[in-house]
Amino acid sequence: MRTLGGLWLERASRFSLQDQLMRQIKELIQRGTLAPSEPLPSTRELATQLNVSRNTVVYAYDRLVSEGYLAPYPRSGVFVSPSISLFQDAHWATKSSTAAKTTVRPGPAPKNLGSPAPFRPCQPDVTLFPLLIWNRLRGRVLRKDGRNLLHYQASCISGLPALRQSLAAYLRDSRGVKCDWRQVVITSGSQQALYILANVLLSIGDHVYMEDPGYLEARLAWQSARARITGGPVDEEGLKLPTRSNTAVSLIYTTPSRQFPTGVSMSLARRLALIDFASRMQAWVIEDDYDSELRYSAPPLPSLQSLDPSGQVIYVGSFSKLLFPSLRIGYVVVPPSLLERFNGLKHLIDDHLPLIDQATLALFLESGAFYSHIRRCRKAYAQRQEYFLDLFNRAKLPLEFRHTDGGMNVTGFLPSDYDDTAWSQALKQVDFDVPPLSHYSLKTTNPGLVFGFTAFTPEVLKGAFSRMAPVLRGLRDSAAPTATQRALSARPPGR
Repeated sequence: MRTLGGLWLERASRFSLQDQLMRQIKELIQRGTLAPSEPLPSTRELATQLNVSRNTVVYAYDRLVSEGYLAPYPRSGVFVSPSISLFQDAHWATKSSTAAKTTVRPGPAPKNLGSPAPFRPCQPDVTLFPLLIWNRLRGRVLRKDGRNLLHYQASCISGLPALRQSLAAYLRDSRGVKCDWRQVVITSGSQQALYILANVLLSIGDHVYMEDPGYLEARLAWQSARARITGGPVDEEGLKLPTRSNTAVSLIYTTPSRQFPTGVSMSLARRLALIDFASRMQAWVIEDDYDSELRYSAPPLPSLQSLDPSGQVIYVGSFSKLLFPSLRIGYVVVPPSLLERFNGLKHLIDDHLPLIDQATLALFLESGAFYSHIRRCRKAYAQRQEYFLDLFNRAKLPLEFRHTDGGMNVTGFLPSDYDDTAWSQALKQVDFDVPPLSHYSLKTTNPGLVFGFTAFTPEVLKGAFSRMAPVLRGLRDSAAPTATQRALSARPPGR
């Protein structure tokens, strides 16, 4: 009878002694150290060897028998199962060896949760959020419906009815959206809405027309459905429409209230032309209205969906930018003809989102706290944008900020011969998060840098800019042509 060397049971481990013993014997079999039909020590002998109770060994052996690794024979003992062939042992050994070679090397421990680095785009200032009011409302819904909110609720695939009703009323009053509350589906942010729409609306090879530069995650959603994507240029009126009337378009994606990332608002004439084009093409239009409430010089623009008489515009929005990103509550106004398919796919993805947060948000809307918060953010963000732009205007840098009537970001356009990726990388080296405009582009576009300002107080903006300005000046000086170069470039070309 052989002894099992190399076994080591750690009593301080979070795993029980039985589990440790079972795993170690299993590993000996998988490595081929214990061959098929080889006998094992009796439970009494192994218990004595390891200084544990016999029940510990009995439990481990029984588990290994039930999994097929061991085979008991009356009056003979316990053996490695003969059905575990040498071929299997070799396979396990090879697999173990391969796994050892491909094991991920230990990296640095994850950093603690923190705040976004300047000047990362699309970041709200979460310190402005009325957390005390939110928690008070959360406590109220838990006292009222707490037990029911903890259960599965098969009727809430589309979201909590109370939230959908409050949201539908808000969208009708503030954005002119035409909808019944039953068309409002609550999603895990706007990104889930785009992903589901991609899979509901598109077939392989369908043609999607979207803004270029445009929202990168939307493009990834269309790519996941294996659609063909064409980028449409963006001018001072928004997304330009295709010039070829025979272009077969299945889906048009746009951010008309404030184009991301340039910040331009789509003109009324362009909106009407887009709706007419979509009607003639029988194409769906997805209107992503991600931060329309944050308009500083005038009231928010009406939605594109409010102008659509044919019902082909699908309205998508999110609370991530207005409240706080980790809430992960978005929404989509789904045309009645798509509701069943949309909800069917959403049911496969998540059944329904956390009901406690939905109930709290519904009460947050009904109580008026949401509107007070938006007014507070709009005022603070407008002041920060003004301060941010003043810092740049006084610095005399080659960045032109064209669209500044609202939003969470401003794009500084660079001269056409500048490399915005190089500028972005240089800023990254000194811990600034400023993506280049080319990052969002399918084709070569006007270079620029996309700055976020809403998450940072004026004091933070001032300190960050004082560190960033020398880097930008150095980039400007290295990119600017000399007087001799300008003179040479102005001469007519020779033969």
